[in-house]
Amino acid sequence: MAEILRRLNQKGILEFRNFLGSLRQGSKLPVPKELLTDPSTSLKLPKSPSVENHLFKTKLEMVRYLDEVLQGFSFSQIDQDVGLWSWLSLYYFDQLCLKTRSGQWLCNQDYRYILDLDDRRYYRHLMAGPYSVFKLHKDRAPLLMAGPLYHLNRFYEEIFSRKGLMANPGVIEAAHLLYFDPKGGKPKRGGASRIQKPGGLRRFIDVVQQLDLTYDLYSMKGEEVVALLPQEFDVWRAQPDSNGRPADS
Repeated sequence: MAEILRRLNQKGILEFRNFLGSLRQGSKLPVPKELLTDPSTSLKLPKSPSVENHLFKTKLEMVRYLDEVLQGFSFSQIDQDVGLWSWLSLYYFDQLCLKTRSGQWLCNQDYRYILDLDDRRYYRHLMAGPYSVFKLHKDRAPLLMAGPLYHLNRFYEEIFSRKGLMANPGVIEAAHLLYFDPKGGKPKRGGASRIQKPGGLRRFIDVVQQLDLTYDLYSMKGEEVVALLPQEFDVWRAQPDSNGRPADS
């Protein structure tokens, strides 16, 4: 069922925050969806598009849908709208938060649902962060958008925790070329391993940060950045097989 898009006001955000706190204390309260439409907790937008509670398979599906819904707004009008993104998080809460069979919500930190404008937390919001990345990187975004709504993958977390990398189109495109399996539509297996592997994500970050001292990576295309990488990255340069593994692994 469609709902007219609104924004939570200060009271609505406080009640949403209290709800999140209660979940971390073990509460099994229902999601307070009444906050979405109650005039005492939410406000109308200047324009009134509607949203539907589609079931999204990945964050990429979500941000593409939101891009259609929000096309009447400029990015600068909405990117720091705490009330809007908090409203959207509440509306899609059942997709942003895991729930156990016993009915217990596995709630993350508040900033995953209530937009925090602090630079260290902004991109960790489960909706505003991915939407901003999509607006910035478009066709380079699938690697970063892989996975369900309630989880930001390691490619996203590792790259966007570093200011010097997150806005660099050549670096983002290079990571996409190396670690995304276009046939399977998902990241190549093992690319973002927590164990530092030759040519893996952690090495990629270390190497491009070193290269950035010598080269103007910001002005380069992804293919040019990839060409600068040492031999250890050859396994990731290869086309993946049907199982999402590099062909020569």
